[in-house]
Amino acid sequence: MHGGNIRKVWSDAELDEALADLHSEPDTRQDELSRARAALLRAAGEAEVEDELRPLTAPPVRKRPGAWRWIAAAAAAALVSGGGIVATNAFVGDDAPAPAAPATIAPGDDALKYLRSTDLPLTDKQYRLLTESVWTTRFGKKSGLIYQTHEILERWIPSRGDRPVKTRYSRTGEVRWIKGDYDLARTRGELIPGATVETGWESSGGPPGPHSTSSPQVPPATTTTNSPPEAPVSTRWKQTGSGWTTPTKEFLADLPADPTKLLDRLMHDNRSGQPLDKTNTAPEMFEMVFGALRMGHGFGDLRVALCKALARVPGVAVDTSVSTPDNGPGVSFSVTLPDRIRTFIVDLKTAEVVRNRAAPNPAESGPALFDTKMSVVITDDDGPEVP
Repeated sequence: MHGGNIRKVWSDAELDEALADLHSEPDTRQDELSRARAALLRAAGEAEVEDELRPLTAPPVRKRPGAWRWIAAAAAAALVSGGGIVATNAFVGDDAPAPAAPATIAPGDDALKYLRSTDLPLTDKQYRLLTESVWTTRFGKKSGLIYQTHEILERWIPSRGDRPVKTRYSRTGEVRWIKGDYDLARTRGELIPGATVETGWESSGGPPGPHSTSSPQVPPATTTTNSPPEAPVSTRWKQTGSGWTTPTKEFLADLPADPTKLLDRLMHDNRSGQPLDKTNTAPEMFEMVFGALRMGHGFGDLRVALCKALARVPGVAVDTSVSTPDNGPGVSFSVTLPDRIRTFIVDLKTAEVVRNRAAPNPAESGPALFDTKMSVVITDDDGPEVP
């Protein structure tokens, strides 16, 4: 005892009894408790534990007496309350450092040591079908309503660069109500977008994401709609040129697949890929990498290098504990802007972007501003008929 600092020391039997009592809770599974205890023992340096808990044939060497019992007591409380456990410099004693803030952020290449790329080759008549399914939050300025609409963007990218990219943009008509409903919208004069389907050709890069501030410029080549007559009809997004945010295959092929060289380009290129006389900010570099990754299918080594370059940018948070939409291992990149937090998730096995979203800053409550699931498949289908 030092300075009146009193701690209860748990015996092995008391710890086992406490964890066993948790088994009586209906939502607590024995395998979860075993994994939790194994992780805690490993965090305290108590024993080397593999993915499956192994029986110990000899008493373990105690690196710091009492440490793991203290962690286990906290773990028992967290499990009972349904909370999570994050071990961050978990030691006890007068020489213990101040507790670190729970975090999974690890900048630099080390955080991405397990990142791999996978690219399936295309035959001359095959396409990569890129699909982005997005829920966009809309705020009625006059009506006060808040709701989300569902849009799907599909791109058929051919194997040969001399062929144009075919697109189909679908507004499904699905609505998630956050504040209000259809009756209230009708009463307050809020026009809710109906279902539309639009097809067309894409010059390069294609439609920007919901976070873009670009304006529609060219009407769609073909449009079918069952929207109410008073509802505005969307036009097809079209952008010309090439660069980081709307890259062509030629632009991607010219980029170096070396993180250090890529970082230098990110810092000193404008979005068109031309040299700048200033250094880009973290949000600018974030969007440049996202644009290249978004269209970088077929450039696996480059995608990995882009992720490693972005991980070195001060102000970009890297989290290797996240999951992909299909519950696979992923890594997320986030950057904080004045009005939002931008995040995208990359599949750890393929280095492909699988999710893209923007959420309000923690100080502001509310739904995600947009949340997009992204996927790519190889297909023989050449897409919809376009005049």
